[in-house]
Amino acid sequence: MPPEPCVFHEKKVAHNFTRTMMVPPTTSQQMGAAYAPMPFAIISFLSSSYIIYHLLFQERQKLKRLYHRLVLAMNFALLPLAFVNVWTTLPAPVGTPNVVGAMGTVSTCTSQGILRMTLSFAVATYYASLILQAFVGMRNNFKEQNYRWIEKYIHFVAYSIPCMYAIVFAATDNFNPSGSGCWYAKAPWGCETDPEVACQRGRDIKYFAFVVWFTNICLYVIFPTSVVFAMGCWMKKTRKESASSGSGMTIMREKARKEMMHKVHSQISVYLFSFWATWILTMISTLYQVLTGDLIYDLFIVSHCVFVSQGFVFMVVYFTLQKMGERPAGDNIQSDDAPGQLTVSDIRSNAQRSTENQLGAAWQKFAVSIFDGDSDPDSPWVRFFNGDGSGDEENAPEGGSIGRD
Repeated sequence: MPPEPCVFHEKKVAHNFTRTMMVPPTTSQQMGAAYAPMPFAIISFLSSSYIIYHLLFQERQKLKRLYHRLVLAMNFALLPLAFVNVWTTLPAPVGTPNVVGAMGTVSTCTSQGILRMTLSFAVATYYASLILQAFVGMRNNFKEQNYRWIEKYIHFVAYSIPCMYAIVFAATDNFNPSGSGCWYAKAPWGCETDPEVACQRGRDIKYFAFVVWFTNICLYVIFPTSVVFAMGCWMKKTRKESASSGSGMTIMREKARKEMMHKVHSQISVYLFSFWATWILTMISTLYQVLTGDLIYDLFIVSHCVFVSQGFVFMVVYFTLQKMGERPAGDNIQSDDAPGQLTVSDIRSNAQRSTENQLGAAWQKFAVSIFDGDSDPDSPWVRFFNGDGSGDEENAPEGGSIGRD
């Protein structure tokens, strides 16, 4: 069967396109949109491949934890997404004006749009779910059997809703060439911003498109920030309750709690920054186009290059969060005083000081990772989550970790 002919008549579309409010891109901008994202998509593909290899073959025991299983599922979505992004404008119909490298048909363009939309939303859903499982893990002292049930719903939401969105866009002919590949757009690109130019492809589904846009905002902004806010309120409440009930609260224990809070805030900051960093430029470019009817092509190219590098960014974050949750080295406390030089008064003073030092050292022996938690009943971090901060000094643990399997 011969290739499906392009429905765009180049002469007519090119004429109409020049009369839209969107200024046509220059040749260099067209080449930038077509070729600049390719190396970033390839790096993303290799990064996702390494994470999958790392979890399936190097550290398979990590898959006992929900966090690592979600990371694995996210990379199984990132891998084909990066592969599709490598093709950029190649699936666009041959003869599409102002698009360099168009070698496909309407069917290939629609297929690329379906895959990009489905997988992009799936990746965002999985990444947003990481903060959710961290919160429910803290609430349940990282006893996964109490919250493992959320996993199947995360997988269901990650693909069911995006598939529905993609089917609607495909059925209404709304996957068309849009800069660096095929995405939600009408043809010719920019025709919807000029009432004098009739769109040749793409029915009017602006209200449905608004629902999709709002879903995107929820995944990247509303949902993760809401969970982080709820997490902060819960930890603040737990800390107050443990402080009010702790009859033997010491300055060292309070310092340890502050250090723990600082580590938690650092991990959340890394998580949110990486999540938003790959998306914020794309949102700015899209908002500018919606509000003005024009497009800043240089910003569009840069934002797309950043967005398609998600696999690499998330790989760096995965190992960074793992490093932040590792137990610090050097746990032993040495005394500078020689036994023969101690008086009775010194011995009594040092005995009291030694108890506090041992307690403080016990807290610092433990690592804390809100994403990759480990249910260790002896960990002082777990006692923090339990709201039990009044443990006796002699019950201070010898060592352990929360956040390392």
